[in-house]
Amino acid sequence: MGVCVKLKMLVSATCVVILLAMIGCKKEMYTPDEPVVDPENVFDFSTREKYTLHVKYDVPENYKVYFEVYTKDPEQLDADGQVVKRDIEPVDVGFTDGNGEYNHKIEVPATAKYLYIYSPYAGVPRVLVAEIKDGVLSEVAYPDEIEGARSMLGRADDGDYKNEAYNTITGKKLSRLGYWKNAKRAYSLKGVTYDLYGRPDYTKVGDRITVSRDILNLINQTVPEGGKVDPSLIRNGDIRVTKKAHIDLFLVDETTSANNTLAYYCYETNNPPKKEADIKVNDIVIAFPNAKVLKRHDYEPKGNNGALERGEGVRLHYYKDGKDMGEEFPEGVSIGWIIYNQAYRTAVNGNALNTGVKHYFADKDLNGNGKGNVVLFRSGEKVMFGFEDWNGDYDYNDVVFYVKADPIEAITPDIPDVKPTDPDDSDIVAEITYRGILTFEDLWPYRGDFDMNDVVVEYESTVGYNRANEVLRTIDNYTILWSGASYDNSFAYQLEALRGEVEVEISSSLGGNGGAFVDPEVDRATIRLANNVRAYANEDEKVTFKVVTKYTGRKINKEDFVLPPYNPFITTNSLDKEVHLTNMRPTEKLNKDNLGYGNDKSDPSSNLYYVTYDENGQQMPFAINIAYERKEDLNTFVIPRESKHIDTYYPKFLNWVKTKGKEDADWYLHSSNK
Repeated sequence: MGVCVKLKMLVSATCVVILLAMIGCKKEMYTPDEPVVDPENVFDFSTREKYTLHVKYDVPENYKVYFEVYTKDPEQLDADGQVVKRDIEPVDVGFTDGNGEYNHKIEVPATAKYLYIYSPYAGVPRVLVAEIKDGVLSEVAYPDEIEGARSMLGRADDGDYKNEAYNTITGKKLSRLGYWKNAKRAYSLKGVTYDLYGRPDYTKVGDRITVSRDILNLINQTVPEGGKVDPSLIRNGDIRVTKKAHIDLFLVDETTSANNTLAYYCYETNNPPKKEADIKVNDIVIAFPNAKVLKRHDYEPKGNNGALERGEGVRLHYYKDGKDMGEEFPEGVSIGWIIYNQAYRTAVNGNALNTGVKHYFADKDLNGNGKGNVVLFRSGEKVMFGFEDWNGDYDYNDVVFYVKADPIEAITPDIPDVKPTDPDDSDIVAEITYRGILTFEDLWPYRGDFDMNDVVVEYESTVGYNRANEVLRTIDNYTILWSGASYDNSFAYQLEALRGEVEVEISSSLGGNGGAFVDPEVDRATIRLANNVRAYANEDEKVTFKVVTKYTGRKINKEDFVLPPYNPFITTNSLDKEVHLTNMRPTEKLNKDNLGYGNDKSDPSSNLYYVTYDENGQQMPFAINIAYERKEDLNTFVIPRESKHIDTYYPKFLNWVKTKGKEDADWYLHSSNK
């Protein structure tokens, strides 16, 4: 609230002028000492920055990729040396188009230095990075291509390259289908030369499966990141052969950082091993020494530790009593699987594979902890199994394999069939939550005292998108925190949609809708929540309004959608006096005569709204949206006391304003606690 209201007994000539202005005096001319507004030099007081994010994945046609954007590396090493996902929230989400491409605006906290593009989807790199430098967002690249983007060390051991035909095995001396290479710059793929780490010499040259859109979507549906797997598919993942057949095994995808070794063993179906000791060591056969996919690095091949292209495979041999019995598997035998976590190493003293590491069976009875590490499923003739390579999140997508039999019916009778489904554009498939605190000065069109406490509102909003990056629903919670005003201010917000394009449902902690409503007199959907902020604020028990908005009219793409808190505003002593964020348009109810009046420098012809300066000529806000990335940080906001400039409590605030956001972007995280 302004000085003339707060100091009720001191009525000066200045106060008389202000009070006359508030009731609609004639237009006041700018005084000569007031700054001339340069539209190109106006600061919008945003704690978010806008960029255009461009992502391009190399994927099959019509394969749409879901991804999340973080301002911190979403992966870290745990105590066991395994790469795991951090428990942090993304700042944005999105889907590529059918060509694997995404090119849309993104708004992120102004404090961000890097954007980490993380995808839980099969067939694409897990993490990519873009750097923010001097207000420019770089091209997306692999983490180790951008200096400083990732401090976490890669999982592959460093060592001398060996151009030898095979590497030795330490630990238990397992049988093998053949030998493998560990060589420098020995493989070319799409114009990129790769180092090889454990590429089998016995791959099925020219005979591979096509890792199609349907296969990748099936993986995403059946073994999604995060562990939401159908429990009926978590089963003994051994393959039962019911008639003579040839069996081929293909590497489809992997999302792990570990260089895992996949091995198998054969047994009579009617006489399965009861414990690990029942399996003879020389009956265990290495299929893939390094079950890692070659991932593109358009630069020197450092950091890549793959062995195979997606869809490459090997033909399995039937082993009995440590002897290779040939390529044909007889009726009545089964194939069991074992994954050795991080067993494959680059050449260090010539020892490239260590079987003395933790390992897990597809048969949960052999794991000791009673937990299944495999999901086995099929879709028609496509038979696949996903391995969890550690006692981790149990999402079973660390490594995914495709089993092919000739004839196929020799292995399919007992394998559950999964029917692939694709969500349509009426389904919400991605959500992102925004949160922050709104602070307002209510003496507009006069500058007030800049304590930014006349109305203080907290918001938490979740936006739901479909696969076309269109907004289908928002769930908004606005909590009235404080009123430092004498006015009976009200709080509202406006959407970039017409009333007829949305369905709005309002509830309140007061009961019912708490008196909130959608303004029927305004064309754009305008939700009026707190008609008298003073009646709700400054109480121990805060009042929260929940608004669920469904976008039932025209489809609004991310590019055109105004993010939460949308266009928030307060009205002061009358509904035709609105206070908005800098450069946010007022509603049609505003008395336009107040634009450019008093200390307001609004100029609609230049798209300038709610611009003002203090007595020293420094631009200051009528309202601020302080966007917080972490929920727990909301509680750290200190509401300034009456007539105390906000910079009294936030010493970095003025420098942030003077540098127009280039410095001290995290000012609101550092209060002085005065």
